[in-house]
Amino acid sequence: MPKNVVIGIFIVLAVISGAVVYKTVLSPKPAKPVVEEQPQETLPQVDASVQVDVAKSKTKDNTVVLSVSGLASRYTLIRYELSYDSQGITQGVTSKPLDVGGKDSFVRDDIYLGTCSRNVCRPHLGVKKVSVVLEFTDTSGKKSQFSKDYTL
Repeated sequence: MPKNVVIGIFIVLAVISGAVVYKTVLSPKPAKPVVEEQPQETLPQVDASVQVDVAKSKTKDNTVVLSVSGLASRYTLIRYELSYDSQGITQGVTSKPLDVGGKDSFVRDDIYLGTCSRNVCRPHLGVKKVSVVLEFTDTSGKKSQFSKDYTL
């Protein structure tokens, strides 16, 4: 092979190698998208006349009863979230908005502290405290909240 052909092949290989090295090592990496956390909406506290209680069910194992009174037909929807620790793991129960229009009180007596799948339920054991957050929507659409920890 003539000397010029060998030098040409060497130059081509050097350019290709340089391009590969630049693309894999030296080229700027696209910035990872910054995921901004949406701030939690801070809602005003519900009217003080609304009373909330959470207690263990006397009839169903591993179940709590959520009672809300003093609504005075001022609210149309309630949504609840209960969180608790079971054997070192934080667990929780949430609801969809529940219609309470025209009612003075609301009772949910079957909130199961466990996991159910395919009609098989497994209780979350060792629950001693439940944190409750309630979101209320009044008749004008304005939202307010209630939060408190309850010892079971």
